[in-house]
Amino acid sequence: VFYRLGSRIEHEIKKYGTLPPKDFQKWAVICEHIIRHYTEGWADGSHRDMEYWEIWNEPDLDGDDSLNKRTWGGTKAEFFDLYEIAAKHLKSCFPHLKIGGPAVAGVGEWAEDFLREMARRRVSLDFFSWHIYAHEIEPIVRRAKKVRTLLDQNGYTETESILNEWNYVLDWKGDDMVYSHLVKKEIKGASFNVAAMCACQEAGVDMLMYYDARPTTWNGLFEFLQLGKNTTRAYFSMPMFNTLYRLGSEAMTKSDSENVYCCAARNGKEAALLFTHYNDDDKHEGATVCVDLCGMGGEHGTEAEIYILDANRDLTKLQRMVTFGNRLVFETQVPNFTCYLIKLTQL
Repeated sequence: VFYRLGSRIEHEIKKYGTLPPKDFQKWAVICEHIIRHYTEGWADGSHRDMEYWEIWNEPDLDGDDSLNKRTWGGTKAEFFDLYEIAAKHLKSCFPHLKIGGPAVAGVGEWAEDFLREMARRRVSLDFFSWHIYAHEIEPIVRRAKKVRTLLDQNGYTETESILNEWNYVLDWKGDDMVYSHLVKKEIKGASFNVAAMCACQEAGVDMLMYYDARPTTWNGLFEFLQLGKNTTRAYFSMPMFNTLYRLGSEAMTKSDSENVYCCAARNGKEAALLFTHYNDDDKHEGATVCVDLCGMGGEHGTEAEIYILDANRDLTKLQRMVTFGNRLVFETQVPNFTCYLIKLTQL
């Protein structure tokens, strides 16, 4: 559970939750009691294992001179004051919990000023949360690396970098927005998910939170109005990555193609490789991919199971083979947006 303390976005003319609290210290105390209610049983509450507590949402979305502030109705300076007061109070009450934020919409001047000012004011920051929506992987990687650099430069070397809103967006208006909502459920959305997760694993991101899995237009994983099978094609990108996550330890991978994204993990006698060919151009044909796996030689050979996720198959087992020796090399044609999962077991 990742709990946001503060506003959601408000597009309405009359604002409610986005307005700055009249008393920042009182607001911090209210947040304290929310946490105590959920984690310490205060006021007939519960004792839940809820570690992450985020302060506000996208306070940088609109500038100080904006006439329609959607997420933070005050100034940048006012938000810095609110964050300092709330973070210091909550951390003093709950040193064992992770207090952070502020879920920035961009990583530009506003975020740079925030980190610089929090460091100057000696505000602890257990995690720094940020958002990005994109249709290519490189902008996500660039932003992830910039976040890590900014954190380190300001002395937050142990602060977690958490990307807690991301999804496929070609553009925010018109037909491009309609297209985005459609393809994020299809095989292109699945490939985008796999590529993003593989790339972020290498880019210094500590946690990813896909937006989202609720019954909204942003959901790319489930069809809530469809009877019977309600998982989308893109859903299967998640259990594919989960196969690696459950193994526990990342294994080294390298791709010499800008369109092939890969990640691997192992645990004792088991290992797995995940890869996809992703290029946002729908007309791109894909490529011939040579897979070279080494370091998994078992005493009685190594079993390899190859699974595919494409426009017609939902993580279907393609092939099972047993190889002897310490290396498995094979070549295959990978159409654009096709995803592969290879499970390896030492025999």
